[in-house]
Amino acid sequence: MEGNEQRIYPVAEFGSPVLKLAIIGIFAVIALVVTLYAFFSGGMIFGIENIVLLPHLYLIPIILFAFWYPKRGLQITVIIIISLFILTFVLYLQGMISDPVFMLLTSGVDLMIVFALALYAKDRDLVESLLKEIMGQYKVTRGGKPGRTTAGRFSGDISEVLKALGSSDEDDREEAARSLGELREPEGVEPLIAALGDRSRYVRREAAKALGAIGDERGIPPLVRALKDDDRSAREGAAEGLALMGGKAVGPLTRALDDPDWHVRMGAVVALRIIGDRTVMPEIISSAGDESRFVRREAVKTLGRMGGKEAMQPLIAALRDEDRSVRIRAAGALGRIGSGDAVGPLADALEDHDSSVRLRAAQALEEIGTPAARAALEQKEERSGRE
Repeated sequence: MEGNEQRIYPVAEFGSPVLKLAIIGIFAVIALVVTLYAFFSGGMIFGIENIVLLPHLYLIPIILFAFWYPKRGLQITVIIIISLFILTFVLYLQGMISDPVFMLLTSGVDLMIVFALALYAKDRDLVESLLKEIMGQYKVTRGGKPGRTTAGRFSGDISEVLKALGSSDEDDREEAARSLGELREPEGVEPLIAALGDRSRYVRREAAKALGAIGDERGIPPLVRALKDDDRSAREGAAEGLALMGGKAVGPLTRALDDPDWHVRMGAVVALRIIGDRTVMPEIISSAGDESRFVRREAVKTLGRMGGKEAMQPLIAALRDEDRSVRIRAAGALGRIGSGDAVGPLADALEDHDSSVRLRAAQALEEIGTPAARAALEQKEERSGRE
């Protein structure tokens, strides 16, 4: 199963950090060279007016940065806004543009596109659900007049809801699954289990969450199987549904940590983290050494969330993990726990070959805030100054 891991986060996992930055840098340099040429030559570039080409040319490195570093979306947006104002002001002073307001407006459209792409890269399901809500807010009724969508119209009538769950309309099935979760009637358990195999990922996700809301133990084995769904949002729904089951799902989830499919193991760790039962700490610690880096990431995050002395050594060991994301999460978890025992290992992580790990280790030391942690940061700054 390990060979299939690339299907999750395909953008974020592309290439090494050095390769990503190199590609962004190359496009940024090209944009800068063309900009300088435009300043000195004026007129047209490749038959295109400067005012048309320059703002759009910088979109290439910006979009790449937004996709590869979506968590920095806010910083990127602020930098873009400041850069746009500076560039517009300079071009206006140089006489290269006569209408700075028009340029800012056109660049603002580009900015919204970049921001949307960054948001999509960070949480595609959020964007898709928003678009779906906007586009489906009104639809044509049988009489040909615009009317409201199906949202909320199933509340209270279990027979109507069950009928809608078999509808040919995807929106109706999704809303029916959601309504069954709100009604929490045992009669809906079997139909919802069947809906876990629906062709729509949105229906599968809502069915999983609804089963968790009902809380019937019949839904636990199907939800565990749903953790291997081909779609990420459906898997997240299954994990959420299992977490809603609470203590009754702890046993099956603990056994699922030994499942041969890494998707199931990862989903089980996520669900156990949400439940927060500390009796499974030994199993989570074991998962921190899983062969799948995705399972290790979630296990390390869970250890940081649950905390405790028993989490310290596994987290310190995770600072040496071969996967940079595991090391980043380990540093963050150690900072969250705030134990002085983590200062030495975090100080060593300040020399990590990955800049993101070094940054997170420094932040963790700041969070711990002991004299030893501050001394480690000062020593690192001194070494950097000498270099």
